Amino acid sequence: MSGYRRGGFRGRKRFYKDTFAPGGSKTDPLNLAIELLDNPEEEKRRLGLLDPEPATVPQPKRRKTKKKEKKQEKAEEEETDSPKKSPVKKNRHGSPKKEPRREHQPTKEEKEASEFRKNKNEYFNRKYRYGNFDRYYGIRLNPGETDKRLSAFDKAWFEHKSILDIGCNVGFLTLSIAKDFSPRRILGIDIDEHLIGVARKNIRHYCDHETAVAGKFPVSFGVQFGTISQRTEEPRPFSTKFPDNVWFKKENYVLESDEMLDMIQPEFDVILALSITKWIHLNWGDNGLMRFFKRAYAQLHPGGRFIIEPQAFETYRKRAKMNEELKANYSKIEFKPEDFEMWLIETVGYESVEKLGVATAKSKGFERPIDVYLKPVRPKTGAIPLGYI
Repeated sequence: MSGYRRGGFRGRKRFYKDTFAPGGSKTDPLNLAIELLDNPEEEKRRLGLLDPEPATVPQPKRRKTKKKEKKQEKAEEEETDSPKKSPVKKNRHGSPKKEPRREHQPTKEEKEASEFRKNKNEYFNRKYRYGNFDRYYGIRLNPGETDKRLSAFDKAWFEHKSILDIGCNVGFLTLSIAKDFSPRRILGIDIDEHLIGVARKNIRHYCDHETAVAGKFPVSFGVQFGTISQRTEEPRPFSTKFPDNVWFKKENYVLESDEMLDMIQPEFDVILALSITKWIHLNWGDNGLMRFFKRAYAQLHPGGRFIIEPQAFETYRKRAKMNEELKANYSKIEFKPEDFEMWLIETVGYESVEKLGVATAKSKGFERPIDVYLKPVRPKTGAIPLGYI
């Protein structure tokens, strides 16, 4: 310690308990109040008098769904590759608003095709309004097939008898009866002249190879009827041997008025009216069909048979649309097919009805019941003349 000399306290500033910083006091020895006045918020923060700011925690980025990614990629492609499109208008529900569809202006070819279809339908409805379809048997039968209705008939009803086939079409059934059932004579009638012409030509196709044929008709026709194409007089009596026992004639069987029924005389032993009641009904209404039934009864010999194949009323509606007249008649029909049986027996005068069942056909629509009405040998007591029924 030698050589060291401790300095004295002389000249040094001394602090006591009552000594404060400049501007300080006993309550604020460091004079902090003056700092708070200059920046009170900062000083409060320093002294911990303010709530600390919440810590900002970084949020993880959400993954874009595949749908949004595809949508964004598509939008980017459209921006780069194609011109900008006007924004799609939306309705108040948020779905895209559909623009009104522009009317298609048909071309000249389309107009012509539409007009052709219209004319074709009008021609069809006008030509076949009576059910006189020229391909009727082609739809009903398979090629080379025999009409199943023939097997339902008793040959004894036709053999050596006088037969009338109303609505014979091209004559297939008429010719089969003439050839296989040996009637004394059978006459086929139809309202369509063209079908009658085809039926007459079909006689040749039903003839055997042994039958002598002159031109388009058997030799015997020239003897009985004269020159066929120029014949004006009535045909001579029929022969029971085919093909001399068959002929075809154009005729409308529905009379114009009930008064004409008084002129009808018995001529036939069997009258066939197969699949024609619907067409008579649509074209001539209830009165026309009733008049048709009355004429058939009047033209039958006592003990004769009236064979009908009525169509169901459900099938009327489609054909009623063929023209306005048929539609009007259809709307007025009250005499339904289910009423035929009672009316024919109780009002017209048939003695009984025999139901032959349904004959099978190529198409289900042709499978219809066949009914055979028997005319009494003696008229019923108190029967009313047909013209007054």
